[in-house]
Amino acid sequence: MEKIQKALQKSLSSEEARARSGGLPSWPQRTSTETPDPQVVPAGAPKRRAADPAEISYTRTRVAPISEKVLEKRRLIAGLEDHALTDTFRILRTRVLNRMEERGYRTLGVVSSVGQEGKSLVASNLALSLANILTRTVLLVDLDLRAPSVHSYFGIDPEPGLLGYLREGRELSACLVNPGIDRLVLLPNGRPVRSSSELLTMPRMLGLSRELRETYKDRVIIYDLPPLLHTDDALAFLQYLDCCLLVTSEGHTKEHELKQAVTLLKGYPLIGTVVNRSSESPKHVKKSRMTRMTR
Repeated sequence: MEKIQKALQKSLSSEEARARSGGLPSWPQRTSTETPDPQVVPAGAPKRRAADPAEISYTRTRVAPISEKVLEKRRLIAGLEDHALTDTFRILRTRVLNRMEERGYRTLGVVSSVGQEGKSLVASNLALSLANILTRTVLLVDLDLRAPSVHSYFGIDPEPGLLGYLREGRELSACLVNPGIDRLVLLPNGRPVRSSSELLTMPRMLGLSRELRETYKDRVIIYDLPPLLHTDDALAFLQYLDCCLLVTSEGHTKEHELKQAVTLLKGYPLIGTVVNRSSESPKHVKKSRMTRMTR
C-alpha cells in the first residue's frame, strides 16, 4: 500500500495546484425549472426508508426496477441498507462528495490503469450510495465504449442508450433508464465500438456533457471511463470533466502500471484513489474484498 501512496504524491500535488489556479471547465450555467411529481414505488425496487420524501416520477425516462436480491447477486451492495459492507461505500461517498464540494465540482470520471480492476463496479456502487442522499440526484454514464458493462450490473436493456443518442439522433429521454431507485438515472451503452475516442470528442457528445452538467444544480454526474493504458479515450474526455477518481486493485494492479497511470493523469484534478479488493476489512466482517480510498 505504501507504493501506491508514494506513486500518487506528485499527481496529488499537481491537482492541488490546478485547483488553486481555478483550472476548471467554464460551462455557462442554467437552472432547470422542472419539478418531479410524487409516484408510487415501482414493483420489485429496493425498499425505502420511512423517512424518505415523496418518490420521484420518471414520466419520460424508462423505469426498469432492480430487486434487492439482484443487487446483492451483482455486488451492488451500496443499494442494500443492511449489508455488512454498505458503510464502505458510504465512507467513500462522503470523502468523494466532500472533496468535490470544496472545489465546486459536479462531474467525476472514474478511471483505472488497466482492465479487471473493478472500475465499473466501484462507479456503480458510488452512484447508488450518492443517490441515497436526499438532496442529491445522480446520473451514471457508461463511457467505456469498447467494453461497456454498467447495463450488465443493473440488468437492464441498454438500447438505445448512448450510441442511440450519438449516432441515431435519438432523444436523450429515450436513452435514459431509472433502475427503480430514487434520484438515480443511468445512461447505458451496450454496443462496443472501435472508433471510441472519435465518438467521445464529437460535437454532439461534448454538447451532451455540457447539457447534463447544467440541467440540475444538485446533480452529480459520474462517467465510467475506459482504462487509461488501453486507449486514449479517457484522456480525450477527462479535459471536459471537473475531476477524476483512480481505481486500483490489490493483487492485480502492477506497480509500473500505476506509475504510468499517475503520470498520464498529471494536470488533471485527481481527488483520490480507490484501492479495490483490499485485504483490510472491518472487524465485524470475517472475510471480504474491501474498497477503500487513499489520499
